Amino acid sequence: MAEREMAHRVFAREFNDSRFQISSSSDVTSQADLHAPNFLVTTAGAKVNRLFIAGVITEVEDIGSHKGGEKELWRARVSDPTGTFTVYSGNFQPETSVFLSTVEVPSFVTIIGKVRSYEPGDGSVFVSLRPEEINHADENTRNRWMVDTAELTLDRLDVFEEALSSGISGMELFDHLSLKNVPSHIAEGVCMALDFYRTDRSYIQGMRKHIRDALFSIESSLSAVSGDLFDTEEFIMDLLQEMNGGKGMEYTELLRQAGSKNIPAVSVEKTVRSLLSEGHIYEPKVGFFRAIV
Repeated sequence: MAEREMAHRVFAREFNDSRFQISSSSDVTSQADLHAPNFLVTTAGAKVNRLFIAGVITEVEDIGSHKGGEKELWRARVSDPTGTFTVYSGNFQPETSVFLSTVEVPSFVTIIGKVRSYEPGDGSVFVSLRPEEINHADENTRNRWMVDTAELTLDRLDVFEEALSSGISGMELFDHLSLKNVPSHIAEGVCMALDFYRTDRSYIQGMRKHIRDALFSIESSLSAVSGDLFDTEEFIMDLLQEMNGGKGMEYTELLRQAGSKNIPAVSVEKTVRSLLSEGHIYEPKVGFFRAIV
């Protein structure tokens, strides 16, 4: 059985701007090619087959009666601060279809899904997701997704800037990026995006601005937890010291406890990173944190 592709994180703006879909190569047999995954190469060099997204589900519609193929076909819109993902769920996704038929709008959700593209024949391309899994979420989860997605995207944009500065292309560019320890899937995606989209610095700078604006949209909520009410660092250290007798506190539980005090996820994220860098806490296992006392 073929290994399932990793679910990547990209913002809706980058996803919707993209239209270059490729099939993975296989030199084994033609039968293997039938099952080879398809990838969407985004404008900024992500090469994705599956996505993990988080956002607000703002619209759900049963459009099955308007289509000749599937008897049941649900269309949903899921928004992040940069744009909106379009999600389709039909007969082959019964669990996600049930979810969409009953979900309250608006609601925070997370979705893992396969990338799909549709070409109506006029030269345009529309991209969407076919969900494999949908779950209810909350604002803290959405905010954490935004922070993580911003970090991953900005790192990739740095690689793209390096590619543009190099003035080279093709295999020469791939080798150049590899020598700089860029992961092969990112180097490959950046090379293909540069060749297909001719992405330039103005587009990259525009993406950086969209990401900054997205983060500012959640940063503004930090004023609700000013020092007069809570000191986030003190709050986190107190929590971790209480748990120091065990294996530590899981990050999701830390977010939940902070959320109960109206501390935004972005504030928790920044504080945890600061405490780690300062040596006040450590990570005994992935996703768990303990205080150093």
